[in-house]
Amino acid sequence: MKKLIVIFIAINLVLVSCKQKKTDDINTTIEQNMDEIKSSTAEQGKAGNGKISLICNGKTYEINGVCGAVTSMGSLTIAVPDDSFPAKVFTINFANNELPSTTSSYNIVQSVYDDKDATHVSLSYADMRSTSTMIWESDSKTGKLDFIANGNEIKCNFENLALQPSLMYNKGELNAPATISGELTIYKN
Repeated sequence: MKKLIVIFIAINLVLVSCKQKKTDDINTTIEQNMDEIKSSTAEQGKAGNGKISLICNGKTYEINGVCGAVTSMGSLTIAVPDDSFPAKVFTINFANNELPSTTSSYNIVQSVYDDKDATHVSLSYADMRSTSTMIWESDSKTGKLDFIANGNEIKCNFENLALQPSLMYNKGELNAPATISGELTIYKN
């Protein structure tokens, strides 16, 4: 779970740094951003497990690992980093900061950044290995994601959701739409 939080903080640092205005002292800006991210980041519930499978041009890519949730800067992210390579991670980003408390359905959109609709989520599959970075993300045509809450347990199963390639990172045969399927379990407490 600590790896999940470190990965999430690193991703948030990059995003927040990109949003900040340029200043004379970049180190001060980075320290302020880190302090803001750290103070607003907290684990949500107890970790479970996840298994994700992405298919692009007939090749299958998998992530198997701990499924955890964190809130940071007002939004919730559920992430499944791969046990063997933590920079391979599947994420579900929510427009709100709470785990589903009842069985719920969410509309998948391209981004929940600045989105105020609590029924929206976005998905991402990222493999950040330096030799061949690959990223696929949801769009407004991806579909819906259902969470089943049963007491303390929250489950999410999905099949053949379409994700779009990152034009910046995916090259060659990886620069094509993919389908993603998976199952994950997380616990409220």
